[in-house]
Amino acid sequence: MRRRSGLLRPLVWLALAFVSLLLLGVTYFVGMFSGGHELDETCASLGQRVDEEYRAEHWREPGQGFPLHNKCNADYDLVPVWVNPGIVVLGVLVVVCVGAGVWSAATTARR
Repeated sequence: MRRRSGLLRPLVWLALAFVSLLLLGVTYFVGMFSGGHELDETCASLGQRVDEEYRAEHWREPGQGFPLHNKCNADYDLVPVWVNPGIVVLGVLVVVCVGAGVWSAATTARR
């Protein structure tokens, strides 16, 4: 029975890694598509004006992979404030859980 509980630990870590990876994907999806289809309409519906000069100067920001930004103007970002920190935290959590799962499996295999 002790051996069986030892085998469960790596699976728990890997399950946590999978859930974290799933949440990471959802968070990234929310960030990537937070601007809507029409930027002008989305910004106007939020009471923000689109600053074309700012967007022309910072044209790379909406298309970059990280950090995610899609700004109407210099002061208002359509990407929710929690998205970029969430991506970092969940990414670290995936790595830690996978590492802990591998370590747990290796120590269980030695027994």
